[in-house]
Amino acid sequence: MAKNKVWMIILFAVVIYLIMGIYADFGSLLSAIKHFNWLFVVLMIIFTTIAYFVRFLKWNFFLKSVGVNLNLKDNLFVFFSGLGMIITPAKVGEIWKGWLIKDINGENLSKTVPVVIIDRVTDLIGLIILSALGILYYKEGTYILIILIILFIVFFVAIKSKIISSKLIAILEKRAGKYSKDIKTMHTTFEELMNPKNMSLMSFLSAFAWFFECLALYAVIIGFGESISLLISTFIFSFASLAGAVSMIPGGLGVAEATLSGLLQYFGLTSTISVGAAIIIRFGTLWYGAILGFSVYLIFKKRVIKENSK
Repeated sequence: MAKNKVWMIILFAVVIYLIMGIYADFGSLLSAIKHFNWLFVVLMIIFTTIAYFVRFLKWNFFLKSVGVNLNLKDNLFVFFSGLGMIITPAKVGEIWKGWLIKDINGENLSKTVPVVIIDRVTDLIGLIILSALGILYYKEGTYILIILIILFIVFFVAIKSKIISSKLIAILEKRAGKYSKDIKTMHTTFEELMNPKNMSLMSFLSAFAWFFECLALYAVIIGFGESISLLISTFIFSFASLAGAVSMIPGGLGVAEATLSGLLQYFGLTSTISVGAAIIIRFGTLWYGAILGFSVYLIFKKRVIKENSK
């Protein structure tokens, strides 16, 4: 990602958090944060890190299912470096992981890019599963889940239907020129990845991973001396994450925070605590991942690429 874009995203985030601070009243917000039990931030980071390792298991499974084999060290480097792209719209920047794998073992992007896409699709399905657990509490959000489910069904049918997929491939091949062969390879890879059994298992594994981040929100709320049920906390975080993803705004900035704080207020927390909790949980589940990802890449890129170029 270009440095100027990164700084623009950071500046945008600062503006968003300033607006949230004004809304919550800076004085009250600073007082609430002052009395926050920071031990729960450690717990938040632990839960988020566990979530990343669970997602790594899913990523590794998808890679192996299409015959892309990396040793554990290289694969951990690729996966965690990809977290640096968490601040891109709907995390689409994670496609960069395909280029990292190509640098390591020369694997064609037509095999690795579909893995990144399906990995993200199962992440969204995992969020839908968790959001559905609490949708009875907030029926206004039902339409978002329905739209996402319909989009996934359309995508699944388009890949699995020979008639539809053959027509789409023919159209894409005409536009792809010298890359037309890659279109067929990508379609074959998508078919291999979208085995109903594997998709179901990996979607529930994704839901399990997201649940740890929902636990992180639950811990943050306790850190403020407040209480909310784990079910509602799970719904709030997963639904806010979905809203941020479908907004296509980098990192879901503004949308996820507003949804988090809005729903926390809806379920009884004050505006000050809601905004404080939203800011802290976004640090633990967005900025922590981005910083971790860029750090892993900058520290280990030369070593990993050099070792694999011998």
